[in-house]
Amino acid sequence: MKISIPSTTWALLCLSGHLASLAFATSTVYIKDSDTTFALNLPKDSEHVNFYMAVPDLYQYVAIGFGGSMDNMFTFIVYPNANRDGVTLSPRLSTGRTEPVFYPQAEITLNDGTRLFNQTLFVNATCTKGCRTWPGGEIQVPNPAQAMSFALGPSYGAGSDDKEALLRRHQGYGSFGLDMVQASSTSFLELPPAGTSSGANLPEADVIKKDSTDKGATAHGVIFAIVALLCAPFDVLVAGALKKWPTLHMISSTIYLALVIGALVPGIQISRTYVMTQNFRTGHQILGLFTIVLMFVMAFWGIFLVIVKKGANKRGQAPPEKSALLGKIHKYVGWLIWILFLINNGLGLKLADASRTFILGYAVMVGAVIVIMMPIYFIIWRCTRAKKDKEEAQELDNIYNHNYQNHHYENYSNQNQPSYQ
Repeated sequence: MKISIPSTTWALLCLSGHLASLAFATSTVYIKDSDTTFALNLPKDSEHVNFYMAVPDLYQYVAIGFGGSMDNMFTFIVYPNANRDGVTLSPRLSTGRTEPVFYPQAEITLNDGTRLFNQTLFVNATCTKGCRTWPGGEIQVPNPAQAMSFALGPSYGAGSDDKEALLRRHQGYGSFGLDMVQASSTSFLELPPAGTSSGANLPEADVIKKDSTDKGATAHGVIFAIVALLCAPFDVLVAGALKKWPTLHMISSTIYLALVIGALVPGIQISRTYVMTQNFRTGHQILGLFTIVLMFVMAFWGIFLVIVKKGANKRGQAPPEKSALLGKIHKYVGWLIWILFLINNGLGLKLADASRTFILGYAVMVGAVIVIMMPIYFIIWRCTRAKKDKEEAQELDNIYNHNYQNHHYENYSNQNQPSYQ
């Protein structure tokens, strides 16, 4: 049984001082803190679900869901269309604390009155199939206090025509109870005045709970920023210009690797939360995993070089000739790993939809680190190079003096040889 409301009536329904009287039963909730109205009608002897929403165009999305938690929750999510002159309604399922996934089995018709008007999204819709029951849940029609939830998206975001549009983490959420007995009643029911609820049970305080910062995402970003802006450049200096101090390089690289692992763990957990990242196919994830694998390879590479050199020293031999080449590869790949971390952090900020100001701030810090580090690296390299040149010159002098002395001794011996003729 489909109930269609003309657009003018629906506008009055949501904006006038008193809601119009309609000859069908609804349970209505008004959430004052977000100025959100949701009304539900369940026709008798039908699988249809009629529902009505009025939400301000202040959020990326607004979600109303059946259930007290995100486990097996069926949700109506509404957001502006791409041109921001209409409404997109997306039925979705969530299976836990993850981004809800579009549920195509729910067949919904948008009736007259669905529009974006006066900076408010109005939805007048009828679900003809798939909204009363879904995998893992159902609307409990006899229940006078059906558990319901709502969520408010971030306060900014582009509209979309795509029902599978990616959603960012909500900034606020809450729960309430809704009377399914009243919503399915066949008796005439006077609708409540605008800005009030009927057949709804809202908590007395903290109707909207502000979402706390995603600590895992924060830890992931902060630790990788420390890695790319502090640990990596210092380790590059130690491994290259200060290669005479292998113990310091081992300490710095161990801390470096430990921080990378520490940032990787929450990164994997975050990836399981969002639809886009669950299959690890984004550029940020691919480049990050490649860089980390390369880093582990270079760690074992360095350990192998240390073992080879120590073994040669114990035998009183010079290291193999190829060890010098392997050492250079280790050094320059270390530079490459640092550069990849710098780039991938930027990709991560883009994936997280960070503000342009934040991204520019990161770019400035990257530039500052490079400007500071390059002269230091050059000075240290120049000093160590001068010392190496001096040692090589001294070695050449020793070889020359040794050869000269041997040659002089041979001449003297030949001249003083007794003649037997």
